[in-house]
Amino acid sequence: MLRRRRGRATALTVDSGSWAAWCAAAADGRPDEVRHLLTQLRAVLTTGPSGARAAALDALSAAPARLLLLLDRHARPGPPVSGPSGPLRLFLDSLDARGTTRQAAVEGLAGCGGPLAAAALALRTDDWAVEVRQRATGALMVRSAPDEVAAAVRVLLRMERRHRAGGLLADYRVVLATPPHRRAVRALAADADPPARRFGVELALDLGEYVPGDLQRAALYDGDQVCRRLCAQRLLELDPGQAGRLLTAKGAGVRELAVAALPPDVPAKHLVPLLADRARMVRAQARWQLYQRGEPPAEVYRVQLRKAVKAAGAAPRLLAGLATGLGECGDASDARLLAGLLGSAHTPVRRAAARGVARLAAQDQLVPLLAPLANDPDAGVAREVFEGLSRVPQDVPPETLWIGRTRTEPAVRRLAERIGARRNGLAGDAYAQSGQRPR
Repeated sequence: MLRRRRGRATALTVDSGSWAAWCAAAADGRPDEVRHLLTQLRAVLTTGPSGARAAALDALSAAPARLLLLLDRHARPGPPVSGPSGPLRLFLDSLDARGTTRQAAVEGLAGCGGPLAAAALALRTDDWAVEVRQRATGALMVRSAPDEVAAAVRVLLRMERRHRAGGLLADYRVVLATPPHRRAVRALAADADPPARRFGVELALDLGEYVPGDLQRAALYDGDQVCRRLCAQRLLELDPGQAGRLLTAKGAGVRELAVAALPPDVPAKHLVPLLADRARMVRAQARWQLYQRGEPPAEVYRVQLRKAVKAAGAAPRLLAGLATGLGECGDASDARLLAGLLGSAHTPVRRAAARGVARLAAQDQLVPLLAPLANDPDAGVAREVFEGLSRVPQDVPPETLWIGRTRTEPAVRRLAERIGARRNGLAGDAYAQSGQRPR
């Protein structure tokens, strides 16, 4: 059943989709949406059917932890809650402005199961009333059901930097490390909330919950980059010989750790794919391997790039990676080698070459080498071109500047306008020094 009031559906609906939509809108953080949800919750508790209360409770239980913190922030001041006792009444009472009401709600929540009750107790561990805070903390510490632990951890992680809640998460971590909570820790390590999952993975690693096979799979295929890196780090601590396997990981952080764990005598030719890696951190780590044994990375880049250019079937990704790496560690003498790639048919190669030329070429070579690419069909190439030309604004031809100002990409247009402004500023300075007025 739905009633309309001022363009909004009221809380008498039992439709779970409506509650999910209200919760999603409030979770965005707009105060009016949060207050609207609070109004609906109070109304359904007072006059709504049991089905509507159940739908509201389910939506709150599935809502992100951020929403619960927003409800806690905007609930006061508010009217006293009335309605039948139960988890929803206890949750709303725990947000009340009166300390006695919150205290009674915490005592009720202590005997109430479910993730929403655990999350509400976690909220009250930051309460400004000492009695409420202590009772909520004591009740929370005995929770061991996986869904309740996960709900509490999601809230505690987001209150970690609050003064009153400081240190509580560390204490809860100690409790979770005990045997009765091992099942909850394993569930946390697979939680859908990224911060809670990372917390769970880190704790599970400390407790030795993973065997090497699990660590390798997580390092290679886990969907979260922080979890991948945590598992890779532990795997390499246990078995540095796994570094070669981790070089194929999709996560750049894992590949960086794997490169750092390679033996110092690994042949330079085996480092070539890593020197040309798409991630800057991996390229830097591969260069550091060469630095440590006295091999100049720039020379390795030059040799390998010349080989790749001569090879008819060289992969564009390899060419682009080597050009990018040489642009990062080369010198002005490498600009000519990179300039030979500016006419490549492959966009990533042209982009990498333009970036390297813009960084390394002498100032008197920038316009001749880069200006012809001002009208390149790829926005990334054009952006690198105008980044390089911004080093010599006074030398940029008007027609090149006009091309930049009329391109459709905002970033390129901004660079061109900046070059034009600096060019005009330099011209004004020259006139001021000569004592002449510009015409």
